[in-house]
Amino acid sequence: MSDSLHHIPDSPPGSTSCPSCRHTLGYYDRKKAVVFGCPECGCVFNREGGSASVLRTFDAGTRKRPDLPLGTKGMVHDKEYVLTGYVYKKQKDDDIYWSEYLFYHEGDDWYLTLAEYNGHWMMVERSPNQYLHIQERSSDHDFYVIDQGRTHHLYLRYSFDVLDAEGEFDWNVLADERLVTYEYVAAPYILINEQMGDRPSWFIGQYVSVADLCEAFEIKKEGLPAREHPGHFNPKTFYPRWRPLLNFSVVMVSLVIVVSMVDAFVKPTKRVFGGQYNCELDTGANPGCKPVITPPFDIDGPASVAVALSSATVDNNWMEIPFVLVNDNTGKAYEVDKVLEYYHGYDDGESWDEGSKAGTVALSSVPSGSYHLNIYPALDINVAQGAEFDISVNQHVFKTSNFLFTLMLLILYPFIQEIRKYRFEHSRWFDSEYGEFPH
Repeated sequence: MSDSLHHIPDSPPGSTSCPSCRHTLGYYDRKKAVVFGCPECGCVFNREGGSASVLRTFDAGTRKRPDLPLGTKGMVHDKEYVLTGYVYKKQKDDDIYWSEYLFYHEGDDWYLTLAEYNGHWMMVERSPNQYLHIQERSSDHDFYVIDQGRTHHLYLRYSFDVLDAEGEFDWNVLADERLVTYEYVAAPYILINEQMGDRPSWFIGQYVSVADLCEAFEIKKEGLPAREHPGHFNPKTFYPRWRPLLNFSVVMVSLVIVVSMVDAFVKPTKRVFGGQYNCELDTGANPGCKPVITPPFDIDGPASVAVALSSATVDNNWMEIPFVLVNDNTGKAYEVDKVLEYYHGYDDGESWDEGSKAGTVALSSVPSGSYHLNIYPALDINVAQGAEFDISVNQHVFKTSNFLFTLMLLILYPFIQEIRKYRFEHSRWFDSEYGEFPH
């Protein structure tokens, strides 16, 4: 709640007696209060013209005592309000119950209402716009109202019965049972359209957290109804963090893309060495070729280095090419092993193949310096003599896998949050008689 509410004990300025049990009821609006509900016996009576007439007496089995005491006062919108009325309602033809607490400010024409349903709370005020235009998407019969830039979708249509009423009212609260109510949701806001004949009235409500409620009324959470199924107007706790998180992710993804593009422009991929070699059979190996030592080449680091290997000789056989990238200045070595294998043939009249005649090995953050390769090829004994292979070394190679992995990490959490949001909204609108939640 954006404005503070607090309990200020005080005595009401007026009083009247219940015609049924003679209990004394205090009241605040001495000019307009005409209907009263007795908290002791459940009698609702009208007191006009100096006499009292009983309108209804609620059965003790259907009543529910208020969780907030009548007489509670507080400051809302810099005005002092006092809790003067309480109504307990049930939706007709459905087991849905809720409580409404009516706050009175002297001089106002309308009450400020605090409504509670399944442990969820909202503050309801009369909407300044009483001529809101109801629109419909004919494709899916989605009725909606646009107010203050928010699209409120029709969630529920209902009528209700009054099961309990306590305190004072400036109208016959029991006559509200003839109302037809429409609720349009744009959580955490809700527009309420109450219609009786051709007289619609519009109200706007906003969700109130339990923490704010407890702080405002100086009450303990244990004294309030437990929260149950997601209310149709309440936000999820992660919603306030969703927009900053999404903005942060967009900025970081853009930054990664820009940095990658700048890095690729400043340090373009460059081939620093290439060569083709024949296998000279090494009679001391079983099987194998004599080691190959390449000429030196320079690497401008720190750089990502890709060593590409290929061999046309690999055909229904294999070639293993271990090699060591050696820094001629420091002696630091990078040992790598790559196997090339390629097989193909026919099976049941259909051709097949597996493996590849080429492959690449990537090294990251290789420092600047002069390097050479020590290569130790090993081949299928049947094709070792005369086998050929090509090798090339490229620096500043763009690492697509690292780039994509970074992007995935940046969008993973927002993606999970979006799924949570979708599931939460799906659960919210599942109980609506107007189907799936609007997208």
